[in-house]
Amino acid sequence: MSNRFALLLLVLFFAGCAAQPMRHCPGKQTADEAIAVLKSRREKVTPIRATGQCLLRYHVEGKVRKGNFPVKLWVNPPYEIYLQGDVAFDATGLVFGSNADEFWFWLKPKEVSSYWSGKWSQAGIWNGLAVSPMIVLEAFGAVDIRQGDWTLSRDDNLDLLVLRNDRSIIIQKIYIEPCDYVVRKIERFDDSGDIYLKAEFAGYEKTAEGFLTPSRIKIAAVSEKGGEDSVEITLSSVKTTELSSQQRQRLFVRPLPRGFNHIYQVINGQAVEQKQQ
Repeated sequence: MSNRFALLLLVLFFAGCAAQPMRHCPGKQTADEAIAVLKSRREKVTPIRATGQCLLRYHVEGKVRKGNFPVKLWVNPPYEIYLQGDVAFDATGLVFGSNADEFWFWLKPKEVSSYWSGKWSQAGIWNGLAVSPMIVLEAFGAVDIRQGDWTLSRDDNLDLLVLRNDRSIIIQKIYIEPCDYVVRKIERFDDSGDIYLKAEFAGYEKTAEGFLTPSRIKIAAVSEKGGEDSVEITLSSVKTTELSSQQRQRLFVRPLPRGFNHIYQVINGQAVEQKQQ
């Protein structure tokens, strides 16, 4: 066997001989068309439960901490979500959740031991929550389309929806794969145009009921100095489900903070530490 032929076999092996040809779709013509499709999908999304693995990177006193642990996830669009991660042999070492009114997030490891919560109406632009419940909801089809000046363009093979504020500064970008019209990436910017949150969604697969859901989710909160706290969720099982009223009460009602060293409430985009009771 010649070296050239062996090299060709190696290339074919890694490229995947059975790979499907890349699809090319024209995308939508206007922002209104694109928004209409996203809103329609938001209305049709059903409750989902999933299991997988989470890689968490965060900073504590200038040092990078990492954690890799299994997670369980329940999603009940458009507002309810609950994720728990088994961190340091604690099945609820990491938890984040939300409902229509508020969100909550905690980390139990001793070097962090913190609990954050807030009302959506008070969240503002806060980059302290890498594991953003709203972004994960958007990954599963519940894209939050705010009122405003949206425009549509193309970015390589993707449709790109851009939202500007009243000073024409870009505050949000949504990248959409035009064939299945699923969201591939979301970027959010503050009122000065600086990015503070970015998320990428990949590996979309159909559930038994035909819904497209991502198997890989990466979310990063960007600090003012350019540093990032991030979470990467890789889902191994995603299924539609039915949730009883008791399950919704257990999963989507914010629990009171107990046993944490630090308790924060997010007010007008700022995490304000609360006095312990």
